[in-house]
Amino acid sequence: MPYTPYTLQTILASSCVQREEPVPTPNTSTSFFSRRATSPPNEATSPILRLTSNTSAAVRIDSVGAWDNDLYCGTSEGTVLHYSLQDNNTSTEKTLTTRLERTINLGYGKKSVERILLIPQVSKAIVLCDSTLLFFSLPFFDPISASFIPPIKGVTCFSHDIAEEGRIGEDGTVELIVVKRRALQIYKVGESMYLKRELPLTEGAITLTRYGRILCLADHQNYKLINLQQSSVTMLIPTPQVPATTSTLLLGSQLIPKPLMAVVRKDEFLVVSGGSGAGSQTIGIFVNPNGDAIRGTLQWPSYPKSLCVEFPYVAALLSNHTIEIHNILDQNLLQRIPLDPVMEPRGMAFGHGIKVWMDALATSLKRSPWKQEPTDSELQVQLQREIIKYSTITARILLYGKDSVLAQVTTPLTIQVDGLLERNLVEEAMQLAEQAKNTMSEDDQGTVYAERLKSELNYTFQKSGLLLLKETLFDDAFTLLSKGDIDPRVVIQLFDDLMLDSWLHSPPPILLFESVQRLIEDMGDLKKIVNGSLGEFKEDGSSGVSDMRCVLLENAREALNKYLLTEREKRKHKLGQNDIECEVIDSCLLKIYMSQGDNDSIYQLLQHPNDCNIDECSKILYESKKYYALSVMYESKHMYEKALELWTRMHEGDLRDDDFKNGLNRVKELLLKDLETADLSLPAIMHYAWWLTKQSPRDGVEIFTRSPRARDMDPDEILERLEHYDNQVVRSYLEYLVNSLKSENPDYCTRLACSYIKDIRDEIKQNDGLGLLKELVDDFKRDINPYPADKDDDLSYSTFLGYLSTQKSQLRLVQLRLVLIRFLQRSNIYSPEVVMNALSEAGPLDIEKAIVFGKMNKHQESLDILINELYDFVGAETYCVTNGHSAGIIPSTTVPVRSSSLSEKPLPSVEYVSSDQMTERSELFMMLFNAYISIKDRCLNLYPMTGQLILYKSS
Repeated sequence: MPYTPYTLQTILASSCVQREEPVPTPNTSTSFFSRRATSPPNEATSPILRLTSNTSAAVRIDSVGAWDNDLYCGTSEGTVLHYSLQDNNTSTEKTLTTRLERTINLGYGKKSVERILLIPQVSKAIVLCDSTLLFFSLPFFDPISASFIPPIKGVTCFSHDIAEEGRIGEDGTVELIVVKRRALQIYKVGESMYLKRELPLTEGAITLTRYGRILCLADHQNYKLINLQQSSVTMLIPTPQVPATTSTLLLGSQLIPKPLMAVVRKDEFLVVSGGSGAGSQTIGIFVNPNGDAIRGTLQWPSYPKSLCVEFPYVAALLSNHTIEIHNILDQNLLQRIPLDPVMEPRGMAFGHGIKVWMDALATSLKRSPWKQEPTDSELQVQLQREIIKYSTITARILLYGKDSVLAQVTTPLTIQVDGLLERNLVEEAMQLAEQAKNTMSEDDQGTVYAERLKSELNYTFQKSGLLLLKETLFDDAFTLLSKGDIDPRVVIQLFDDLMLDSWLHSPPPILLFESVQRLIEDMGDLKKIVNGSLGEFKEDGSSGVSDMRCVLLENAREALNKYLLTEREKRKHKLGQNDIECEVIDSCLLKIYMSQGDNDSIYQLLQHPNDCNIDECSKILYESKKYYALSVMYESKHMYEKALELWTRMHEGDLRDDDFKNGLNRVKELLLKDLETADLSLPAIMHYAWWLTKQSPRDGVEIFTRSPRARDMDPDEILERLEHYDNQVVRSYLEYLVNSLKSENPDYCTRLACSYIKDIRDEIKQNDGLGLLKELVDDFKRDINPYPADKDDDLSYSTFLGYLSTQKSQLRLVQLRLVLIRFLQRSNIYSPEVVMNALSEAGPLDIEKAIVFGKMNKHQESLDILINELYDFVGAETYCVTNGHSAGIIPSTTVPVRSSSLSEKPLPSVEYVSSDQMTERSELFMMLFNAYISIKDRCLNLYPMTGQLILYKSS
């Protein structure tokens, strides 16, 4: 069945054409179309003359124009009849009635009103009568004073710029093209009118139309295109010559030029070519601004009386009392509308449109809440407005006869579809829907027409899908229901084990077309549908029937799975926004996956943002012992405490789930996430951090040091509880406090130093470290033997610290000592007395003691260790230069340095040295000098060093 785009609807019957102006009286109409008060005329005081068979020849309609709910008919008697369309509130169904508002006599006798052009954007109407353009105001059709806009005489044809429809120029005007015998004039029309431009036109014109810069016109010989910007003319085809409608005894039937043209859209026009000979073909040619033929051609059996384009359709009124509708896109004939010859169709007019009420469309597209009581008054008003919007169609093409006017209304798709579906022709209905869908252009997007067609398509797909569902064609049925945007709850309620009653009553309400509701109620649930499809076999208790029933139910479930995935993809932008449809879809998908044992799909659903119903799905997962899947769902819902509870119970063996792996790592990763306090409170973090510490102290202390909430934790409490674990855990947390948080708490620094010492003490005890300590000192002493003063041999180390870090750093004990030494030299916050006691208990850690003595200002003891115990002369010099803060640098790489760097290597740069510091430094060097000259071991040649000290002091 081909798609039939149009239906004719009478808006002015022959009995309504009146010759006398009625007397207006007050009215209280509540019409949603009316803009002013109107009432029926008083029959007693204002008799109305109606056309009869005796007077019909005297009065006929020669032109029409329409806008909104106003209709203007130009008659053969030189008058304009103004009608208004109103809704009839006396009927239970909303219908329209036509009422004559007034009759306007143009004052040109009984000259025919040839054309009425309405330009609503400037509230003007333009009438051509007796070769004169007259101007009126809209909507009341009051004549405009000649002092504002004078009539234009000698006019053969005129047109507005179709590109300006619905908008005006920056100056508040629109352009009007007027053709006289030898000239073309361009006027600007607004509150007033003035001539903008005049061009010579020697051949004149019979008719014309305009879009933007291009005029399409025809004179007695040819169609032409005129480019107003370039003032260029492009010749097209000859003007058709057709027989005149009247003939004389002397001349017989004459041929007259009858050009027909229309704007298709920007830069495209349609012109008609035909002849007068028998069997001559009439074609429509599409041309571009260059005059080139584009697309294919249209064909008619005879030359049209009139032509209108409403993209993508062309409507042509033919002399055989029919209207033919072609599709511009493929040039195919879509529809042939027969007309009653009694109406004597005279022509067609294309305009801004008049509102027409479609009862059938209102009935089809009416929606109401399903499974809910309609108590929401606001919703009822909204649905009523929706019906008014969709069922009130703007008809832009008007067909007029001698005494009647019909609107060529877009045929509701629902009316055509219902006719097919009543005969169960679902496939044909789908083809019809696709044809209708393909008629929409990009320009239609966002319009009421597009919204209405979308609603009609939804209606079509939903009804068709339900009919296929009755035939157990589940895949096709659910595909159509998805295309029809039916609420997923309607589909899911067919499956008893998946649906919750609360979902049907949750807001927003399920809105369904009323005919769709009736169809759903008749169908029942899935079991009833399947039993109905088995027909006479359903009473048979054989295993074959039972197997068939099971197969159908399983097929339905698989089709539902595909349907839900499709619907989920359509709504992925709504996930996580508490959308009830998303909740229903995700919850049912989980149930289906659970019944299928599809673990991969379960985790794929739960590991990503989802809207599974917490209560329903957690109950199902827990009862099915899918504890890990339940924890994953909790995690996706930001219910982290519940997830942690399940993980800890599974790790401890209280709950068993083989899918749960790397449990401690999962707990640690979650506790280290930067989460909102509302999602996981600090007490909960601390609770599970201590649980993790009990299972794995090293992982647990990471929570205290790396958690985004670590700064909010109580360090004293943590340290107190960590004391029950090994020293490494305590040290890690102390390093975090001192090094990362830069804590200046002396207790933390002291405890950190003591923890380093404890590691060294444990290493000494475990690996006979005392012997290694002595060996390190002896090796350094042996390698530091003095050298002749006149030699300049480089050594691979200079201080005892340099020796340890470059020569012995591979030793575990040395590594531990270097960490301690670096901290002791850099920090000034720890308690040196406490640290000294710890060092004394640990063993012969001489260099460490020298550093701590320096912190205690016991410089003599420090120098004594450096010189007499370690023979670390460069370390002693460094100690003096740094005012007792350092006994050497711990290099990151091995760098050969000189044994004495006082003169050969610059000292560490100091930004500012106070006088007290200089005094202290001098005293230290004096101590060092005295220590050098009092060394008991005379085997050491110290003259070079003492000489350099004297030079340094004298400088």
